[in-house]
Amino acid sequence: MIRRSLRLQIALFAVLGIAVCFGVSFGVAVLFPTPEPRRIGIEETTQALRAKQVPPGWRRSVATRRPFVTEPGRDSLIRSALAADLAAPRDTVEVRSLASTGRPAAPVAIAVVSEGLASGRPTLTLSRPGVQPGARFSPFAAAWRRPDGSWRIAEPATPFFTPARLRMLAALALAAALILPVALWGAARLTAPFRRLEAAAADDARLDSAAWVAGPSEARSAASAMDAMRQRLLDHLRTRTAMMAAIAHDLRTPLTGLRLRVEGLTGEAKAEAVADIARMERMIAQLLTYVRGEEVPWMSEPVDLVDVIEDALGRHRLAGAPVALETTGEHLVMADREHLDRALSNLVDNAVVYGGGVKIAVRADNGVTICTIDDDGPGIAPDELERVFEPFHRLETSRNRNTGGAGLGLAIVASILRRAGGEIDLQNRPGGGLRAEVRLPALWIG
Repeated sequence: MIRRSLRLQIALFAVLGIAVCFGVSFGVAVLFPTPEPRRIGIEETTQALRAKQVPPGWRRSVATRRPFVTEPGRDSLIRSALAADLAAPRDTVEVRSLASTGRPAAPVAIAVVSEGLASGRPTLTLSRPGVQPGARFSPFAAAWRRPDGSWRIAEPATPFFTPARLRMLAALALAAALILPVALWGAARLTAPFRRLEAAAADDARLDSAAWVAGPSEARSAASAMDAMRQRLLDHLRTRTAMMAAIAHDLRTPLTGLRLRVEGLTGEAKAEAVADIARMERMIAQLLTYVRGEEVPWMSEPVDLVDVIEDALGRHRLAGAPVALETTGEHLVMADREHLDRALSNLVDNAVVYGGGVKIAVRADNGVTICTIDDDGPGIAPDELERVFEPFHRLETSRNRNTGGAGLGLAIVASILRRAGGEIDLQNRPGGGLRAEVRLPALWIG
């Protein structure tokens, strides 16, 4: 199938729209010709000028001086007829045509009035043009000077929705009715590849966006460029991951040697050396867990979140730490139990170490399982609530052997929850302490 460029498709739709508009306009012009304009007679104009009340279909105004001057030709003939019908001198009446310049004025109905002198010799006939009785003309305005010197002006009122305007509105409405469905279809057709491109950009695992997006050449080119960029990023991440994993793995060998050497030490020096080595091993284990990221096997299965939390709290109950769990029934989620246990244990450990104790509540809300983990510690500065999830970012800067780490704990927690389709949010409690809110899709088994 030939794929046209986006520019060509837009141009074709524009030409189609213009063709439809011209076709509709031509059809309306042929099927509904412009009606003849309103025509008025001398008698009704006289009535409009003389009446105390303005007759329907007319509008009237008053001027203190001559409002306009009659042009020679048709207007002059109408002026003479109107002055005769008003029984007023000709110079007290003025007429101005209101006919559009785009249409010829209506012809004047001419009557020839003959005057002859009868005698024994041939009759000499004098003719002057006049207006036939009952003749009607295209619209004009008439002005009549009153005895008080003011000029009364009368002209036919023109409604806003004239036949010509109604004809134009009908053409516009018909064109819109024909073009709108085509426009909606065309818009959906043109934007569909870019909606697929958006979906492909949100799918980090997709590397065949160009074939899936299809559509015009511009969309396919953008998808190909996105695939190439994503492949470069993946290659870079794999290289970095492999390098960091190799370094972390190789560090274990000298640590093993150090552990053997400290066996010869005694007293406090040995205890400190063993604690330092254990801390380094924990940091290396965290680093390996983080850099492997998505490559770590993930076995999704129904997991009772309450059961996982009970396991995490059990270790602290044995140590005498103040812990509490508030929930009812089981709350199933779809996740890897081992990884989920690692994430929740990390959050519980932080709450016990930094907050002195932990209170956990689990509930379901609109298909989401929500787990809140509260502590009574000092909380976190507002500008640090988001940064704590960045790799190697630490809030506790002393790095002593009791609390020191690599700053990867919360980054690993966030990564695990994302793989389970969930999220985590930290917020300071109004009464003091920190709240970690974990949200996971609830699993319903009917």
